[in-house]
Amino acid sequence: MKPTRAISLRANIVTVVVVASGLAVGLFTALITYVNTRSSIAQLDSRLGTLADIIGQNSTAALDFSDRKAAGEVLNALRRETPVVSACLFDAAGSLFSEYERDAGVTRCSRRAGTAKPSGKEYRRVMRPIRRVADFVGSIEVTADTGDLKLLNNRMLAIAIGLALISLTLAGFSGTLLQRRISRPVVQLAAAMHRVTRDGSLDAHVRVEGAHEVAQLAAGFNRMIVELERRHQIARQAQSQLLEQSRTDSLTGLPNRRHLAEQLERELAKVQQEKWMIGLLYIDLDGFKLVNDSLGHAVGDLLLCEVAKRLKSRVRSADTLARVGGDEFTVILTGINGENDAMMAANGLIQSLARHFTIEGNEITVGASIGISTRRPAGMDDLDLLKQADSAMYAAKRTGKNRAVHFSPELGHMARERLTLESELRGAIARGEIYVDYQPEWSAESGRLVRFEALARWLHPHLGQIPPDSFIPVAEENGLIHSLGKFVMKEACAECLEWQKISPFPIEVAVNVSSIQFNSDGFVEEVSSILKATGLKPELLQIELTESVMIGPLSHSTEKMSSLRVLGVTLAIDDFGTGYSCLGYLPGLPFSTIKIDRSFVRRMRLGPEVATMIRSLIELSQNLGLRVVIEGIEEPWQLEAVIEMGADELQGYLLGLSSDAPRVQFADYLGGTPISLNAAVPAPENGR
Repeated sequence: MKPTRAISLRANIVTVVVVASGLAVGLFTALITYVNTRSSIAQLDSRLGTLADIIGQNSTAALDFSDRKAAGEVLNALRRETPVVSACLFDAAGSLFSEYERDAGVTRCSRRAGTAKPSGKEYRRVMRPIRRVADFVGSIEVTADTGDLKLLNNRMLAIAIGLALISLTLAGFSGTLLQRRISRPVVQLAAAMHRVTRDGSLDAHVRVEGAHEVAQLAAGFNRMIVELERRHQIARQAQSQLLEQSRTDSLTGLPNRRHLAEQLERELAKVQQEKWMIGLLYIDLDGFKLVNDSLGHAVGDLLLCEVAKRLKSRVRSADTLARVGGDEFTVILTGINGENDAMMAANGLIQSLARHFTIEGNEITVGASIGISTRRPAGMDDLDLLKQADSAMYAAKRTGKNRAVHFSPELGHMARERLTLESELRGAIARGEIYVDYQPEWSAESGRLVRFEALARWLHPHLGQIPPDSFIPVAEENGLIHSLGKFVMKEACAECLEWQKISPFPIEVAVNVSSIQFNSDGFVEEVSSILKATGLKPELLQIELTESVMIGPLSHSTEKMSSLRVLGVTLAIDDFGTGYSCLGYLPGLPFSTIKIDRSFVRRMRLGPEVATMIRSLIELSQNLGLRVVIEGIEEPWQLEAVIEMGADELQGYLLGLSSDAPRVQFADYLGGTPISLNAAVPAPENGR
């Protein structure tokens, strides 16, 4: 038998080195490819989850109001995220509400939530629920392709193959010389890889020693570990930052609504164990919208930041102050003993805002209406507290503002009524339920009719006659005051044009204009358009403004009033004495008439001081060249008193009931017959 040829030691060494090198490089490549693939997929899934949470939170308002256009705009923000191919927004019922596709036809949204195909190799998909506080309002599904991941893996594989070829070639030529220097570094490197794979630890560095190629491999491994650690740290920081941003108000730096809900849930859990009372203050700034409308949103944002600082200075460290949106803030009060503690805290916050703010040279004063909800732990949840405090806040608004009100069951009933009122008001004009009523104003000297004041009225088919002081504030809060005011002015101007056909002398019409409507852009153009459309002479229209127009930059208000005067429209201050009543403003504003509020007339029985005040106001106004109208005359003795004081014009139920058809009821007055100032028309129980 032919003896087997012995293999040389060198061949054995080279063979072993080559085989060992090949195995090591192969294992290294497989492990790195696996780790990188899983890490990249995990990062992609994490990014998709974060995007889904952010988009979901930004879509709650669109889902609440069924605003598909707004939802589409939110989803279209994903165009900046290159891997995202589609996003599907579902409502609470699971139906598709809105969708986004990067490229048409690549992947389509299912009509129902939860019916999409599972994520495959080509795509990654995440789905997140959307919640507002504790309520489920919908879900968001985001899909991304894995093309970038595949490209990265292919590149890494090509690099690994190249390194393997180089390593094997060098091992074949220098195996004998490197046998002792190769074994130990390779073992160390393999052990480090094992630790990375087994423990996921990124501190598995190896010593750079041995043959040059092995030393390079070890150094490359160390650099890779350092880079992976750096990227992992960046990812953790980004995730932490996104989480913090999602829980913090970007303007004031205070906790936002999401953080508030989380904190309230934690505090309620503590209350259940420790059995003390918890309270919630719901704060809404008084007059902030007027600041925004008159001075601009930039000043409004600065004001919110200053308000946040003052509120924070009066809140205990154990309590939580949050901004929940717009000009609304909340405070969670912990460890209080009763309702009095909550009221003291609320009054302290109101006092902190009493001093004016100086923003960009403007002195601004705002108040706060605060709703208080305090409950013992039994049967309490965060949604109840928020709803109750919100209802109490609106009660504070209705009862005079700049005050704090505790929640009561009656307020809950009033809140539901207000919600119904707001819902019905949105379509009241289109349904023909809003109409214009008119009340006459008379000359105190001649007894002749001067003008009619146009008054908005609402006759609901089921709720009956709804008083203006109920629906006008609602219209101002939800923005309907613009369409309502335009409707009233147009109707009044058209009606006034008809009066001129009957009366031998001009009859004016007075229209009340909300400060919100007055401060809106294009108001002067709107008045001019209505006058042209109806054909009414501008001098027959009198616009009545309350003293709230004096808040903010007077230059802006004066400019707008001057433009109205250029049109020929006259201006009157309505309800004088109920607002700021700053007489120093009057010489600089182009008013022609001042209407003294009815509250002065009603208080004349209280003593001679009120009559003296009215007389002084009349004399001062007339010395400034203003005509004076006394409102709210309902009794003969009031009429006699204000005529004796020297009032120019008179208004009230004693001198004529309001009517939606003045051409019929006041035909005699329109025909030129003066009113007898000794006659008395019975006054009803309510106001004008």
